[in-house]
Amino acid sequence: MFILKEIDELWEKFSSSAYQPNILDGKTKELIAVSNSVMADCTPCLEYHYKRAVNAGASKEEIAESLAIAMSISAGSKKAKYLTVIHKLEKE
Repeated sequence: MFILKEIDELWEKFSSSAYQPNILDGKTKELIAVSNSVMADCTPCLEYHYKRAVNAGASKEEIAESLAIAMSISAGSKKAKYLTVIHKLEKE
């Protein structure tokens, strides 16, 4: 087993609870999960949550927009992190 049974059970309970519709509906939560799967660089997560998003009623356009936000954040974080480094190096 990869992790202790008790820890795995706690994770499963937490994860299942997090996806229950509450303030956010199931489709919205799955669109967030699709985006976060890209940010976490987790292909199995993306495959799982893409299917769940479609089953929850998300259109391909909604998924594409969700993915565009994830890619924008990812690219923006690199820009923010390394822009000052590049400016510093250019002055040397």
